[in-house]
Amino acid sequence: MEATGIDIKAYLFLLQRRWIIVVPVFLFVLAMGVAYCLFWPPIYEASCLVVVQPQKVPGEIIKPTVTTKIEERLQIITQQVLSRTRLTEIIERFDLYPKARGKTTPDDLAERMRKDITIKISRKNYFTISFLYTDPQTVAAVTNALAAFYVDSNLRLREQDAVGTARFLERELKRMRGQLSDWENKIAQFKAQHLQELPESRAHNIKIMDQLRQERMFMDSKRRSLRYRVQGYERDMRQISQFIEQMNLRRKELARRGGSAGGGGAAEGETDPEAIKSKIEKLRVFYTDDHPDIQRELRHLRKAEALDRIKKEKARAAAEAAKAKGISEDHAEAMAVDKELEKQKMSIESIQKRIAQLNQQIDINEREMADRTRQLQEVQKRIENAPIVGEKLTELTRGYDELNTAHQQLHQKWLEARMSANMERTQRGEQFEVVDPAQVPDSPFRPKIQRAIPMSIGVALALAVGIVFGLNYIDVSFTSVAQLERLSSLPVLVVVPPLTTFAEKAKARTRNLILGLIFGLAFFFLMGLVGILITGRGTALKRMIMGLVT
Repeated sequence: MEATGIDIKAYLFLLQRRWIIVVPVFLFVLAMGVAYCLFWPPIYEASCLVVVQPQKVPGEIIKPTVTTKIEERLQIITQQVLSRTRLTEIIERFDLYPKARGKTTPDDLAERMRKDITIKISRKNYFTISFLYTDPQTVAAVTNALAAFYVDSNLRLREQDAVGTARFLERELKRMRGQLSDWENKIAQFKAQHLQELPESRAHNIKIMDQLRQERMFMDSKRRSLRYRVQGYERDMRQISQFIEQMNLRRKELARRGGSAGGGGAAEGETDPEAIKSKIEKLRVFYTDDHPDIQRELRHLRKAEALDRIKKEKARAAAEAAKAKGISEDHAEAMAVDKELEKQKMSIESIQKRIAQLNQQIDINEREMADRTRQLQEVQKRIENAPIVGEKLTELTRGYDELNTAHQQLHQKWLEARMSANMERTQRGEQFEVVDPAQVPDSPFRPKIQRAIPMSIGVALALAVGIVFGLNYIDVSFTSVAQLERLSSLPVLVVVPPLTTFAEKAKARTRNLILGLIFGLAFFFLMGLVGILITGRGTALKRMIMGLVT
């Protein structure tokens, strides 16, 4: 049974068979790697570490208004840094890419520099900035300039965000103040229109209603009193009219008698004190002395008694005067009657004037009572409208209170935003700090000898072995008895070795010796160069070679 597995001898046989290809390929690739490390223009890399410092003022005291995440701000700042304007400014400032500046456009230069810049966010609280360039001094300076721009841009962005937030809140605050002013004007106008119908005016309206009722009761009492007085004056007029009628009858009788009739003429009926006293006694059976009818009759009694006394005194005085003048008693009585008639007529006119005045006062009183009634109805309507007005006022006040609460909250936020903006202006907020600035690099970033040499050796071996195996794969000749038997399924009976002469063998040995010597010298030369590069003396060797060439 045929054994399976890796036949090392077969692979070694292939390498040995085609060593003339393996060695040159290996040496060529290694030489290319050494040449790359020796003659490729060195590219230096400088990096700086930027730490995100947290806010120095506790967040419980001042809440930051900048809510963008560090990643978002880094993206914004990076876009600003990598913009063509900013990169062109840095290129001109540090005189970067002097050979290409006259041959390519500014956009191409900016794109080239953009590829040489690397921003790496290692963790949440710090990031690194790296830059590649051919000059170690320049690469460090440019890296530090980029870091400074990041720090300044972060401060500027945070300040702009904080100030922008404060200005936005200030504009909203002014707008809300205008709305509050409109609400206040609406409430003021509503209160002015329904001043006496507000819920807080209910007690005042009830007080006014009670006062109006009392005034109306007083006016009604005054009106009844005035009407009683008018009735009294009217009764007096009737009495005087009766008296005048009696006096006219008496005067006619005296005229008929030719002035010789005797005495009499006193008023009867209601002017008779005795008749009035009789009427009072009848009323006292049903009423007390405080009753208005009894009081009225008592006033009439006093007037009748006074009038009776006056009549008697006048009659006595007239009789005495007539007797003294020698005039007859009838003639004197006629003169007294005429005089009394004239006086009673004047009394009637006076009473009529008083009645007119009292009627005028009654009209005024009735108008005032009507006005009080109207006022009572208005006050009653105010009281009835108070719930509806109160509900509308509550609705207006509710909207105002909600807006006022929002205004107070917005005002508090505005104050916090102003403090946050001041904090950002004084650089007390979250900021970037360069804790590890870029240093001038000691060795180039490319080519990196410690990595390029092993990689060149590995690539050389892989390429040489790969070519050998590839050639063996496409080779159709037989190289062993086992291969022939495996492919033909027939046994090999005789193996004829190559027939070469001694001269041919000597010639082959000489050729192999010369090639081996050449390849060995090349290998040791390359190894020497590798040693020089690894020890760090490649720059001196390069200068020496360039000096010999030039």
